[in-house]
Formats: sequence, structure tokens, C-alpha cells
Amino acid sequence: MSSKEPRRRFVMKALPPVLLPPNLATLEVRPFTARDRQTLRTWLTEEGWPRGTMDLAMLEGYLVALLIWPVGITSGALLPPIWGETAGWRVPAKIAALEPFSTFVALVVGFLRDLDSRLGGSTTSLVPTLLADERGRRWPRSTGVTWVHGFLQGLQQNVQGLQDRSPAARAAVTSIARYGSFEVAPTDARFAVVAKVLQEAIAVLTSERASRGPLGALKAVKDSAPHFNA
Repeated sequence: MSSKEPRRRFVMKALPPVLLPPNLATLEVRPFTARDRQTLRTWLTEEGWPRGTMDLAMLEGYLVALLIWPVGITSGALLPPIWGETAGWRVPAKIAALEPFSTFVALVVGFLRDLDSRLGGSTTSLVPTLLADERGRRWPRSTGVTWVHGFLQGLQQNVQGLQDRSPAARAAVTSIARYGSFEVAPTDARFAVVAKVLQEAIAVLTSERASRGPLGALKAVKDSAPHFNA
């Protein structure tokens, strides 16, 4: 090779991080605070998420369903529906770097554990979060209460549906599902009834649950994490 020929430069491109589904059994257990909740709520309303990403209310309904319904779902498989992924494991660009991905997973899992802790308390420990639509649209939307849509999406993870469930459980699911097309302004007197009806239905389903979904077997001792209502 002539000394006058330009030398070829080989530049190593940085490989994207390998973002694998988390194993809940190995993740650190830490308190889920009110600040964590607000951080997650705000994050989910930001630009850059795929179409169909859940807001906090829908996410809560979804996670509650996974906790109180016999859904055989792995700890990693619960994540893609949150950002609107219907098949496979594809992490959105919004959290495609290792740091935001790890933070997001920690917040979602923290929220899941906090909900489980409140479900394990008294029947009034968990009051469903009914938020106005934070993306600037009219709410309640014509499609119904967001929390309910999240809950129903969680139920869809179980192909058995209402099979072999008690009459009380069937009635509870029916009671929740009717608000999937509920249309009423938040100032309407009937709106105050929605959270109460959902709360009572959740209590029925919680009393019959045989496991904690992605968190595994029921605990004999209640969690000590702090509780708070929306």
C-alpha cells in the first residue's frame, strides 16, 4: 500500500443497550411514595409515548386486574400493554436507554406492589383513581371511564374469562364493565357513585383471589409499605 493512500478508519458504533423483561423476584423492594406516584403520573402524560400508552388511572385499573384476577402472566409480559404494545417485546424510544428504562420499571413495579399492599388491607384501603383526561381531551370520554378500560385490558390476559368463577365474582366484573361506556360529567351527582361501586366490586374480587398475579402467592403477613389515596 502506498504511503500516500489515506488510512481507513474503523469506528466502533455503540451498540444499543439490551433491555430485557424484568424479573420481579430479583428487583429491590422499596417504598412507593406520593412523589413516585406523581412522577409516574406526569411521565405517562409526556409527549413521545406510542399511541395507546396508558395514563395513571388506566394503569392502576390494569395492575389491579392482574393482582385480583387469576391471570397467568409473567412479570415481564405485563409491561408492553402499558405502552400500547400488543405483541412481543418492543421497548418504545421514550425509555429505550438503560437509565429511563430501569427507572420506569422500578416505578411501575413499585406501583404494583403498593396496590397489592392496599388490596391486602381493609375494604376501603384502595379507592380507584378516577382522573380527568390529562392529554387535553374531554373526560369522561365517550368510550367510558379510563380506569375501567385498564381493568378490562388486564382481564383479557386470561383466556378463561368468567369460567368457574362465583356468582359474586361475575356480578362484580359486570358491575365494573358497565362503566366502560359510562358518560357523565365529573360535576354530575352520579359521578361520586362510580368510585364507590368500583371499590365494592374490587373488594369482592380481592376476597376471592387465589394469588397476587405477577407477584406470586398470597402473603401471610401484610406489607408494611405506606398507603395513600389519590
